[in-house]
Amino acid sequence: MLKTQWRCSFRDDVDPSTLAAILADHQHYRHRLAKRRGKPFTGAYYWVPDASGGWELSVWPDAFYEGGEAGHVDVWKDLVYILAYELRIEPTELHQKIGNCPYGLPRGRVVKMGDGSCGVAHGNDHPMGCDLKSAVEEAFCLAGMSPVYFLDEHEQMLLRDQVSVQSSLGLH
Repeated sequence: MLKTQWRCSFRDDVDPSTLAAILADHQHYRHRLAKRRGKPFTGAYYWVPDASGGWELSVWPDAFYEGGEAGHVDVWKDLVYILAYELRIEPTELHQKIGNCPYGLPRGRVVKMGDGSCGVAHGNDHPMGCDLKSAVEEAFCLAGMSPVYFLDEHEQMLLRDQVSVQSSLGLH
């Protein structure tokens, strides 16, 4: 859950399309804020389709979340609204279709390892043609850090969620 100062206090009083725009802008702001420090940071990420038919990372820095962890289930509802905004889909309709499918897109997490180094947990199911290492290292300020990449079955997509999300977003 987002820390109190980062929550949208008027969330329930806003129409879904406006809320989607606000959430998209606010999420991009939090990522830019984390990157502006120029220091490596931890957090969750999803690979999301963009309007041009490509893929990009949606980054959720841990620092903005209670307990210091941006859980994928916690961020999924907001991500669905952001996808609706970015892909010009009606948010309420999209949320009804995939609101409970947090394993429907490729995802992962940047973590601090026991020895203090950074690690990247992933499901090894990122989109074809996308460079996992360069995308994650750029998005989380990990250049020159040589993070350890490791397969984590918890980060793998689930077929039921994947099919629902692909169908709802018109992906093939």
